[in-house]
Amino acid sequence: MNRWCFCLVVLASTVPGTTGCGVGGPRQQPCDLECGDHGSCVISAARPECLCDAGWAGEICDECAGGYHDQDGSCIPDGPDPCEPNPCVEPHETVCEVVEWEAVCRCDPDAQDNDGDGSCRPTCLAATEDFPAQACDDSSGEALFPGTRSCETLLRHDPGDEEISGLFVRAEFNDWDLSTPMTRDAEGVFSVRLSLQAGDYGYKFFDPDAQRWFEDPKNPFFRWVDGRRNSRLRVPDCSQPFLILLHQPESSGGTIRFKVQYVDGASGVGLAPDGIHASNNGSPITGAFDPASGVLTVEDGGLAPGKYAYRFDAADAEGRPAEQLYVPVWVERERFAWQDAVLYFALTDRFADGDPDNNSPAGGVDPKANWQGGDFAGLRAGIESGYFDELGVNAIWISSVSQNTPDGHPGSDGRLYAAYYSYWPVSTGWTEDHPLPGVVPVDPHFGTLDEFKELVRIAHSHGIRVLVDLVANHVHDQSPLWSEHSHENPPWFHLPAQGCRETDWTMPITCWFADYLPDFEYKNPDVMDAMVEHAAWLVRETDVDGFRVDAVKHMIDDVVYALRGRIGRLLRFSGLRFYMVGETFTGEDGADLLAHYIGPEKLDGQFDFPLYWQVISVFLREERDLRSLEDMVEWNDGQYGDWAIMSTFLGNHDVCRALSHANGDIGDMWCNNGKEQGWNDPPALPDAPEPYLRLRLAWTFLLTSPGVPLIYYGDEIGLAGAGDPDNRRFMTFEPDLTDDQHDTLKHVKLLAAARRSHPAFRRGRRHTLLMDGDGLLWAYGMRAGDDRAIVVINRSPDPRSPQVPVDELDLEDGTELVDAIHDQVVTVSGGSIDLNLDARDSAVLVTAGQQTRCALPVPAQDIPGRTR
Repeated sequence: MNRWCFCLVVLASTVPGTTGCGVGGPRQQPCDLECGDHGSCVISAARPECLCDAGWAGEICDECAGGYHDQDGSCIPDGPDPCEPNPCVEPHETVCEVVEWEAVCRCDPDAQDNDGDGSCRPTCLAATEDFPAQACDDSSGEALFPGTRSCETLLRHDPGDEEISGLFVRAEFNDWDLSTPMTRDAEGVFSVRLSLQAGDYGYKFFDPDAQRWFEDPKNPFFRWVDGRRNSRLRVPDCSQPFLILLHQPESSGGTIRFKVQYVDGASGVGLAPDGIHASNNGSPITGAFDPASGVLTVEDGGLAPGKYAYRFDAADAEGRPAEQLYVPVWVERERFAWQDAVLYFALTDRFADGDPDNNSPAGGVDPKANWQGGDFAGLRAGIESGYFDELGVNAIWISSVSQNTPDGHPGSDGRLYAAYYSYWPVSTGWTEDHPLPGVVPVDPHFGTLDEFKELVRIAHSHGIRVLVDLVANHVHDQSPLWSEHSHENPPWFHLPAQGCRETDWTMPITCWFADYLPDFEYKNPDVMDAMVEHAAWLVRETDVDGFRVDAVKHMIDDVVYALRGRIGRLLRFSGLRFYMVGETFTGEDGADLLAHYIGPEKLDGQFDFPLYWQVISVFLREERDLRSLEDMVEWNDGQYGDWAIMSTFLGNHDVCRALSHANGDIGDMWCNNGKEQGWNDPPALPDAPEPYLRLRLAWTFLLTSPGVPLIYYGDEIGLAGAGDPDNRRFMTFEPDLTDDQHDTLKHVKLLAAARRSHPAFRRGRRHTLLMDGDGLLWAYGMRAGDDRAIVVINRSPDPRSPQVPVDELDLEDGTELVDAIHDQVVTVSGGSIDLNLDARDSAVLVTAGQQTRCALPVPAQDIPGRTR
């Protein structure tokens, strides 16, 4: 067919009033107009024109048409993005691209599919990150290490767009001179291979043209030399063999598959005759082992939902052991992401007493500030009873499990306190290879190490992640670390001791919280190793899923870098994100300080104190109106970057209870004088419903907002309390709840169920739909992909009947929405919805048919200690 006639055929079928290729029709001129890659030339009214592909416009089809927008060179329809939420969840294959308006999954930047089987695997560059000088071959699609362990050390630096003509390594091993130049390859990457003795060295890169020293940006570990921070190069003993996970485990249908490789040490003596020892949750397993490649293939089937911890041990024929390889894998119906978490903080000693035999209060300490009996057995009973499942909780943060001093010590007010909250540790630094004399790894008040491991296993069987408090800033002076290292040089602790209150908190890094809490000096690499290896041991031994890192701003930045680096290497290729959330107590203006510690190489997020102060002021204390909160969250929602997964909260163990704020019992939102009030005039439960209504409004906002909402134990029902220890009263369960507490618990359950069913609440963007002039009624829409929801909050003491416009959410007339709180249906009409809200009431509207409801009425929970 001639080109001009082909054009006419196309035109005849797509453009009204045009002439086709019929016999006898008028002959048209050739269609030779250049229409680019997104259009075709057609003849219209005897003139050539460009017929643009769908989504494209312009004379030569090089612009996006109305209703479309440019995304990486493609015109994508406005509205739902096929890559949002990201459908690409296969191992090493999480890059989503839009191709012809459909989502296409690609290999991650550090992955490849060289064998073309459709499975992405790590590249050699990614596989050798921890073993940079190791020979590697990924041509088969699997990054394998041929031969024995290399004794060379490779340093690399990719300057990217930065112009650097030459680079040197200046380090302790060369007396910081210019004797170690780096070579630049064709891609502009600098590298050098070094032959060094096993040891620990500080180093920096040096650009002679700019006379600039700088740390290795890819190295998360640091070494201080003569008061200056440097990158830390730890050269291992190359005679040791090692084990490596070759790719992210594949989990489907109750079967887990992955491969592990044994790489012999430089001596090449071979694997010990008894081979590789493998276990799953402590039970031995077998796999198919290929002696030629050293690859062990694991295929483990028939597994129930839960988390499985695989551990591998091996040694060479002369008895040199490899570091244990730890491979955690989840079997679950839906892939979990921390953006989807609802976190519950169970202060272990105050949640439930499951085993009275381990109760041992400190002598001479008032019961309010003493051990009260909560333990691992009580937490386990809570999990097994379904309390957390019904509450919609899928992550639990519990107190530090480390052993603490059993004795009472004076607090800042001179009264004696016990270490029930677990911030006076004595077993910090414990590892299996280096146990500490005279202590045990977990606190006997809570139970044993085995009991804690079983608690974690039970939680995992319910799909619940477990975080533990990591107290890394200090130890108690009864710790073996203090008795063994208090007089060493370089020092293990900041000496001489200077109290934080005595120095007016102006020296947060070096001050001591109390004269019996020695503060770590992390510029000493031995101190850093002791803490980081203890943290790694805790992860590997107990299978926890994250840390709440205590007192972040009281430690040098090196600590969070080292924790992330060490845990990242421990879990490399597992595909699991180990959630580290920081505790950095700030005021309303603390966002910059919080953000300082957040990033892929640091913390995942922090507790959002600036938002907390706004929430208690607006909802609980009613000192500001909803316009103040609207302005704040518009700025705050994107303040911490795409990496951040912040945790939002209404309370914790360091602030006065939310319900007591709502009841007007607390003098100011900062809880000044709260400690004395707790001792001398502790607030009672309200005798009117209004404080509970305020608390429920705050929960409506928090549980329909992005982030990880934290439920501080008891805030789901409304426990009263002033400052600590009064804000740490023992938990109360059904049937001992008041009617208002029961209704508050029901409210939280309904909100959590809606949140679980609707990604709009977890990942959506907030858009104000209506704000009443007095700032006491706010309606906002949440949208993620094609999931849309509406939240309406009436903070007025009077009922209101708002008409809420919904055009911005593209909800068509006739669309039915269900109020997840009141179980009522509203219908979109004329581009809006009509509601009737009681005083201090809210509505959470979701698409009909998609709301997951929890069982009601709320059943009583059979949890030991619930009547205390």
